[in-house]
Amino acid sequence: MGKGEGGPLAAAQLCCPLSLQLACPLGGFPRPTSGKGLGSHSVGTVGNKHFSCSSYRSLCTEVELVARFLRSTPSSAGQGPAKWRKKATEAARTVFGLACHAAGALVSLWRHLMSMCVFTTQKMALQKKRFLEVVFLLLPLALAGVYCGTSLPVWTTRAKGLIEELTCASAAQLKILRSSRALLAEQTQKMQLLLQEVAQLTAEIRSGKKEVWEVNQAVSDMASEVYVKTSDWALKSSGATIDMQRTSETYDCKKEWICRVLWFFCTANPPDTILQPDVSPGNCWPLQGHQGQVVIRLPARVHLTAVSVQHISKDVSPSGTVISAPRDVAVFGLDADGEEEALLGTFMYNVAKEAIQTFPLKNAPLPRAFSYIKLLVKSNWGNPAYTCIYRVQVHGKMAKPESVD
Repeated sequence: MGKGEGGPLAAAQLCCPLSLQLACPLGGFPRPTSGKGLGSHSVGTVGNKHFSCSSYRSLCTEVELVARFLRSTPSSAGQGPAKWRKKATEAARTVFGLACHAAGALVSLWRHLMSMCVFTTQKMALQKKRFLEVVFLLLPLALAGVYCGTSLPVWTTRAKGLIEELTCASAAQLKILRSSRALLAEQTQKMQLLLQEVAQLTAEIRSGKKEVWEVNQAVSDMASEVYVKTSDWALKSSGATIDMQRTSETYDCKKEWICRVLWFFCTANPPDTILQPDVSPGNCWPLQGHQGQVVIRLPARVHLTAVSVQHISKDVSPSGTVISAPRDVAVFGLDADGEEEALLGTFMYNVAKEAIQTFPLKNAPLPRAFSYIKLLVKSNWGNPAYTCIYRVQVHGKMAKPESVD
């Protein structure tokens, strides 16, 4: 085979296996959404012509037929018609152009795949980052859950122990509180009893205070009464005097023979003897006869309450008798000379009783105060010559001084 004859054949032999290899991957392209066959996909262009997979197949078929024809044709056939050579050349060029376009398509496909790989890698890295973030977020929770899961039995045991301790402590405290409550109730009851006793003692103290006040009042009244009774307004040392003009005469013993003999020793006592506390035997005032009177001027105006008359007893009398003692006595109150007398009471001195006898006056203490008191002796116990009076005491309350306008 010559050089000119081998060019187209060699090109066909070289291009036919490439076209056969490219037919398979081109047939693996995805189908269009329009529903047409694989031959409708455009693979490349040669000049101004567009080729599809069906065109590739038909060209490969034509190239294969040409190659077979050239193998079966003798070498003289190289001098065949020029149209077959031209057609084979065009077919070889077309196949070569298709191979170049297929290589470009493969490069673009590789770039696309690389970009998709890079995008997928970035996306996976992002997802991995997010996954790691989620893992980092969930890891503490998981660790906390594991810790809680492992610590929960311990906590439960401790909680049960604490509950038991609290229960025991609460029971003990409750027991203490109950005992304290019982003790408090007992103490409260005792306190109530003590309060009742205190109230009773208070009432008794109040009643005792009232009784003490009443006793004090009674003692005061008694002291006042005793003072009134024992207070003597007819004492010469206190200022009491005898109104001689209205007092009876003193007994004159010179009429008796013994007094005539012993006249130096036998002198009668004056009337103011009854105003002195000395009541020794013989120290008395003898008034003339068995009747008489004595008027005492008091040191102040007095509301009279009682009068006391004193005589010696029979046991201490020198003569052994008390017939000269007064018997029936009347008491009058008066203020000034010539004023009408007010009868305050009458009484009898009984020689069989005490030597000093007190006689309360009627309506005592008298609402009216007196400055003078008259003691009228109506009779004695049998001595016709004289009547002896040892002492006279006047009791009462001093009247308040009258206001002077």
